[in-house]
Amino acid sequence: MARSVPDTGDGDAATVSAAEIARLAGVGRAAVSNWRRRYGDFPEPVGGTDTSPSFDLREVRRWLEQQGKLDQAPSVESVWQLMDAARGRLDTADAVAFTGAALLVATSERDTAGMADAELDDCIRAVFTAVPGIGAPELPPVHTFRETLDALAELARSQGGPQEAFERLYERFLTSVTRQFTATPEELAELMVDLAGRPEGTVFDPACGAATLLRTAFLRGRGVRPVGQELAAGLARLAGVRLALAGAEPDIRADDSLREDAFPDLSADTVLVNPPFNQRDWGVEELEFDARWEYGLPAKGDSELAWVQHALARARPGGAVVVVLPPGVASRRSGRRIRTELLRRRALRAVVSLPAGLAPPMGIPLMLWVLRRPAEGEAAPSEVLLVDAAAAVVEPAWPKVRDAVLAAYEPFAADRQAGGGEAGSEEAGYWRAVPVVDLLGEDVDLTPARHLAPAAPDVSGLGAAREALAGLAGRLSGLLPDVAEASPGSRATVTVHDLVRRGQVELLWTPSHRRGEEGAPGPESLLAFTVKEVLSGGPPSQRMPEGVDTVRVRAGDVLVPRAPVPRPAARVVDDTEAGTPVAGNVVVVRPDPDAVDSWFLAAVFSGSEVAQRSSSLSLNRSSLVDVRRVGLPRLPLLDQQRIGAAFRRLEEFRATLDGLYRAGDDARRTMVDGLIHGALRPVADGPEDTFDE
Repeated sequence: MARSVPDTGDGDAATVSAAEIARLAGVGRAAVSNWRRRYGDFPEPVGGTDTSPSFDLREVRRWLEQQGKLDQAPSVESVWQLMDAARGRLDTADAVAFTGAALLVATSERDTAGMADAELDDCIRAVFTAVPGIGAPELPPVHTFRETLDALAELARSQGGPQEAFERLYERFLTSVTRQFTATPEELAELMVDLAGRPEGTVFDPACGAATLLRTAFLRGRGVRPVGQELAAGLARLAGVRLALAGAEPDIRADDSLREDAFPDLSADTVLVNPPFNQRDWGVEELEFDARWEYGLPAKGDSELAWVQHALARARPGGAVVVVLPPGVASRRSGRRIRTELLRRRALRAVVSLPAGLAPPMGIPLMLWVLRRPAEGEAAPSEVLLVDAAAAVVEPAWPKVRDAVLAAYEPFAADRQAGGGEAGSEEAGYWRAVPVVDLLGEDVDLTPARHLAPAAPDVSGLGAAREALAGLAGRLSGLLPDVAEASPGSRATVTVHDLVRRGQVELLWTPSHRRGEEGAPGPESLLAFTVKEVLSGGPPSQRMPEGVDTVRVRAGDVLVPRAPVPRPAARVVDDTEAGTPVAGNVVVVRPDPDAVDSWFLAAVFSGSEVAQRSSSLSLNRSSLVDVRRVGLPRLPLLDQQRIGAAFRRLEEFRATLDGLYRAGDDARRTMVDGLIHGALRPVADGPEDTFDE
């Protein structure tokens, strides 16, 4: 039953969900449920619903402290909750910016503890309102923020300083706004700074967001003065505070860069930008005669080319520009004229195609365009470097991608800057320096893969592959267990449900959760087993959202898909996999080892009865397999273990057979490519044949 919260006079009382309490205390969500059942003095819900209640944050913190369940040293999560309680009616970005401003003040040389509220309020407000031209929102009274201020100072001491502490809070902010705000990954920012040549002087970002590009340039460049513009006022304030904490003196403005350019006279040394994509209403009608369109008026559907030209217009002659773009900008017919002019006037220097999945939006293989504003009298290179980083790496991981891109770009840039460089130089399938005249075709398509020669297949390992195939094939027959024919007769059976009632088997699964109910998965989130790994036997792959109450497996557990699958399968957990969580589409069948053998159970769940059930469910479009109805022979434990041991060998046989197929298919494709490209030639059994014309 929900109850009302006493009026404290400080505005609305902050509330937390059960998942947020779990994060605050550093426990799983199930622990919070247990506390509510076991402790009569646990705070009552003050809102929400019966299935998703909310609790008063102050009452929860007081109870956790009394029970000794709250760490004495403040954590990022505890400060986040305190910040949430004190922020008043600020939106999340402004609340984080306000917290950063308070952190700057709290860690300054001044004695904030002895300050009067009015003086402290003025100090924080001065930092928070450093972004000119926009009115600051109503800030919370300082007396409601004193506890947070003390926690911020302590957090900074424990995290290595105010900048490090704030970056941890910023990461926490990103998990709470993952669907409203697309952040530039740090790794992408570092690559862009490298492509810009480690900038110095004025660095400008006309769509700076929370200033990741500007902050990276400031920390890695030389004497950088960060300048930025951002449409969202809260993000602009957050960018200013974040840069100030890094030690910069930024100039950040809040407004629409295309419609209301806040820096019309800027001549930046470097421009870095990750602009919004696919803007239909970017102002093409009202900006038709704008002086920035030196290379042509962008079409309504080509907002990205408007951002490219805006960036070039705000760079000094000879200044570097690096822009993140979607792949369609390289080939869209509506942008052909602008691409042509960028090439003819030697403004475009390189196009880098990145693998998908490295930066949001994750499903798109983004591109980086490296440009330089033409300078009068400067000898511009006659080639454009095209790099397909996706073809250069086996797995799309940032360190490897960054190294591959810079290995192609840095020698190219150094040679062209010195006036040298070999015309048409390339590494097949990876990069190529393409003469500008060769790109000025009918479509002016700048997609790197369209201009790269296919890489020669690597056939050096074919001999070893043949030996490996022979070894795998030779192992197969020996893996089959020795069996003898027997008369099946009639066997008594028992269902999994009966075993559960007897306590000989336990069924567990991770409860489903609504999208947005928990925090988004972070880079440190636990990896969980899914149906894919039950079928393949591979390592866990799915990151679990923060705060989700998951089932952790033990050695001997049997994992079974809950949904219909192409073939029945089960996986037995070994000692090295214990503690791994499972996703909600997997059932954990946990047998009592003194009554039921794990591998025997896995054999049953891999048999024809489960296959028929799964096929029937697929036809009826039912959603879940009811493992409780599966029947298994009623056998003594010793007989179960014998069958389980035989099944274990059959699973090894299947895995070897799968490996043989994959290795054989890889060898076949390598040989086909080698024969087509001339890296291999057939060896004739008899006299060589010739073709007669």
